[in-house]
Amino acid sequence: MINDNIVEILLAAILVSSTYNKDQAVIKWGGLIVAVGAVVSALFG
Repeated sequence: MINDNIVEILLAAILVSSTYNKDQAVIKWGGLIVAVGAVVSALFG
């Protein structure tokens, strides 16, 4: 269970790092919102 949460958090970090420096705001903020949702789900879901 804990390993699954860690993997999900790390994947969210990779998503943020690969989408945050994009020129389009939709990709930039969309990646951030999805990553935050994934972390919240991993911690509390």
